[in-house]
Parts: sequence; C-alpha cells; structure tokens
Amino acid sequence: MAARAQASVDVFSGREPPTWSLAPDESRALREAVEALPVGTRSRPDVGLGYRGFTVTWEDGAQATVYRDVVEYVVGGRTQVREDASRAVEERLLLGSRAHLDPELFTAVASQVQAAQP
Repeated sequence: MAARAQASVDVFSGREPPTWSLAPDESRALREAVEALPVGTRSRPDVGLGYRGFTVTWEDGAQATVYRDVVEYVVGGRTQVREDASRAVEERLLLGSRAHLDPELFTAVASQVQAAQP
C-alpha cells in the first residue's frame, strides 16, 4: 500500500486548490479508512460554488474524492463509490487541513462542512 499522499480541498473556482502532503502514517490510516467503508450506489452530488470536497491522491495513483457522506475511490483505474454515513473521512481531512490552510480559509471550509451536517 502506498505510504505517501497529497490532500487538497476544492474550494476555489479558477484557482489551484490548497494542497498539502500527508505523513506516511496518516496516509496509510486514511487509505484504510476509505477501503473499510461500505460500497454504495449514490454518486457525489453536483455542487456549485464554494466547498466541493477534499481529494487525496496516493503515490500509486489511487484517489479518493470526499464530499459529505460519499467517497469516490479510484483504484486500479476503476471507480468505486463508498458511503460514509458518519462523515468520519471528511472530518478527518478537515481536522488535518487546519495546520495547512490559512486560518480564515480553514474557518470558511469548516463552516461549510458543518453547515452540511444533518
């Protein structure tokens, strides 16, 4: 399993998303958490402006796009939809982003993530 990964938050239109490296242990734990999620059938909702989710890309090319309770996980060229009813993966990424985002941007992203809580 790939030990290194990059995370980003899709929050800007027309600009590159803020991106940061994950520590190897954090990368492995996040991948395990994604792979442990049950397979789902819903696709990620089409959202407009503002927060549109987190993306994690591992060094082996696997990628997870996390928005609310849906995780699109691409591994080996195949896309799987995973359901995260508790939104634990999104919360983990949000908390991990705090050290890498400008405080004002973190607050804005956190408020949008929390506003979407049921």
